[in-house]
Amino acid sequence: MGAALTTSRRLRLLETAYAHGIRHFDTAPLYGQGEAESLLGRFSRGKRDSITITTKFGLTPRPIPAWFRPLIPTARALNRRLLIPYRQRRSAQQDQLNQGLKDDSNQLKIEVRPASIAAIETPLAPPVANGPSPPVEYSAAVLRDQIETSLRKLRTDHIDYYLLHECQASYLNQPFLEILEKLVQEGKIRHFGIGSGRWQSRCIINQYPTLPWVVQIPDGLTDHDTSWFSERSSQHLFTHSTLRLSLEKGRGSEQHVLALWAEITNQNPERPGLLGEVLLHAALTKNSLGCVIFSSGNPERIRSNAEILRAATAYRPAAEQLLDALIAAPASTPI
Repeated sequence: MGAALTTSRRLRLLETAYAHGIRHFDTAPLYGQGEAESLLGRFSRGKRDSITITTKFGLTPRPIPAWFRPLIPTARALNRRLLIPYRQRRSAQQDQLNQGLKDDSNQLKIEVRPASIAAIETPLAPPVANGPSPPVEYSAAVLRDQIETSLRKLRTDHIDYYLLHECQASYLNQPFLEILEKLVQEGKIRHFGIGSGRWQSRCIINQYPTLPWVVQIPDGLTDHDTSWFSERSSQHLFTHSTLRLSLEKGRGSEQHVLALWAEITNQNPERPGLLGEVLLHAALTKNSLGCVIFSSGNPERIRSNAEILRAATAYRPAAEQLLDALIAAPASTPI
């Protein structure tokens, strides 16, 4: 939904993805200032039985005054420039808080590195009794209103995966959860789950461990506990932001990762596109039984990502070797 794209170009991007084997599409009422669901609904005509769709509950766009609409492209450009440094700071603070990853130089590093990915164990999140208020009321009336709006915009009678957008454990209550289960019985949604951060998702799963949560989380190269979520996710684990988070966390040395991957796969570390290749192969390996989501406004990147997907099985041993090497690296090595 990039500001520079027309509706026809947006539809062509979706058609490009479909033509290259992409069959799952993720959206939300918030995306594209409320336009993304309707666009996906147009695209899915005649294809609905061959694709799966995720949309979400909770976050909705604020109304935009007519006078502000011409300024949206500029606002989005400024937003991108300002948000990346902000996310870097927030990611570092969250890692220090939740994982205790710090050293005397005030640079984040992993202090304890197990010998393999399979050996990683992460402490359980404690139950959350109190917390911030949700952006919308988590009630049956609001839930039914939002889902009916999404069904209408998507031009469908069911949603495959309905996720609670940026949800926290303190938002949830038993009547709301019962309505979610009733919507499954009614056939309006096939599966429900959490589309939130890793820590927030842990809290929800631990507080409501018997519910059949589908889990969708951001997953960067240095997030080494992905298997914890995979084991606890009903159906499939969905991971996203593989490229963005890996580059924003500030813990990674791009050259170090590229050099490792180039050595393992016998490639030129300066080859264009190599970084995206290694990050996607790592994400597909970490979430080999689930779904890795990417976003792009470039048809060539969509095609290249589809090619990486087709090669994922052949590259899995190399990706496993890379991930193990990053985990086992000395503490002085930035990863």
